[in-house]
Amino acid sequence: MSLTRRALFGASAGLSATALLAACGTTEAAQPRTSASSGGSSAASSGSSSAATARAITVIDSRGRTITLAKPATRVVTLEWGPTEDVLTLGVQPVGVADVKGFGSWVSSQKLSAAPIDVGMRSEPSLESIARAEPDLILGVEGSVPDTALAQAEKIAPVVLLTGAKASDPLGQVRRNFTDTALLLGRSAEAERIWSEFETHLADSAAKLASVTSPYVFSYVNVQGSSVDVRMHSDRSVPGAVAKKLGLTNAYTEPGDEAWGIGSLDLEGLTTLDPSLTFLNWANGTTDPTKALAGNAVWKGLPFVRDGRVKAAANGIWVYGGPASLTQWVDELVTLLAA
Repeated sequence: MSLTRRALFGASAGLSATALLAACGTTEAAQPRTSASSGGSSAASSGSSSAATARAITVIDSRGRTITLAKPATRVVTLEWGPTEDVLTLGVQPVGVADVKGFGSWVSSQKLSAAPIDVGMRSEPSLESIARAEPDLILGVEGSVPDTALAQAEKIAPVVLLTGAKASDPLGQVRRNFTDTALLLGRSAEAERIWSEFETHLADSAAKLASVTSPYVFSYVNVQGSSVDVRMHSDRSVPGAVAKKLGLTNAYTEPGDEAWGIGSLDLEGLTTLDPSLTFLNWANGTTDPTKALAGNAVWKGLPFVRDGRVKAAANGIWVYGGPASLTQWVDELVTLLAA
C-alpha cells in the first residue's frame, strides 16, 4: 500500500510519540516540488559588475515561476527544515526560520548559532514575522506559503519554492535542491565540494557494509490506541536510496508513493516480510512507539522482535535532509548494520 506523505504525516503537530506526523513535512505536510524536478531550470547570468556579489541569479521554481535576484542572497528566511539545513550547510545563518523548536529537535547535522526570528508554522508562516526579518530571499517548498498569501509574501522578498522529494530520483532531487539553494546564495563551488565529499563518503562506507547480507527495513511505528500503522521507507525514499547505494537490501519491496517513496503496513503486513530482517525504528528523543506494543501478540511473535533485531535508528537525524543529514544517516547504517 502506498500513501502520500500528506496522508502519512499530517495528523499531528506535537513532538511527542506522534511527533513524526508533523515533523516529516510542513505543519499540514504539504508536498513541495523544485524547479529541477518539474522540468524547470536555474542559471546565473552576469550583471553589470564582475564581482560575485553583483551577479544576477535567475531560477525557475516549482511553480514554474522565474525569479531573479540582483545578487546572491545574504538575508534568507527558510520555511522548511530541508532548506534551513542546506542554507546552514552552505555557511549562511538564516535570519528567519519556520518552526525553530522543531528544527532543533529533529535536525542535529547543523545548528542555528544565531537567534533567527521564528516565523511560525511551516505551512502557514507569519508574514509579519517574515517582514521583521527583512529578508532578501524567502526559501521554502511548495506548500510553505498558502496560495492566498503568496502575493503578500512576494511583496516582502522574492519567494523560491523547492520540491521536497521525487521518488523516481530521490537522491537526484536532494542534489538539485542543494545545488539550487547554493546558486541562490552564490555558493555553487562550496556545494560541488560538499556533494563530492558526500559521494566519496558513500563509497567508502559501502565497503564497510560489503559483508552484510541480511535485509533491513526502516520505518516509523505510529500507535493510536488499538490502531497500529507502520510507515515504511522503500528504496524510492531518500533514506532507502542511500541504503541502496550502500549495497543494503530493503525487505520492503513496495514502491511507496510517488513523491516520498513511503508506504504503510499494519502489524499483519509485517509478517509477510523476510523473517531475517533487521527492523530499524525511527524514534525521536526519548520517544519509542514500539514500547506501546509490548503486549501485542502479533508484534511479539514477529521473528525480528523475538530475536532482538529491533534497533532504534536516526535519533536526531533528518533523513529527508541534505548532504549533512544524509552523511549522518550513512554513518548510522554502518554503526547499526556492519558486521
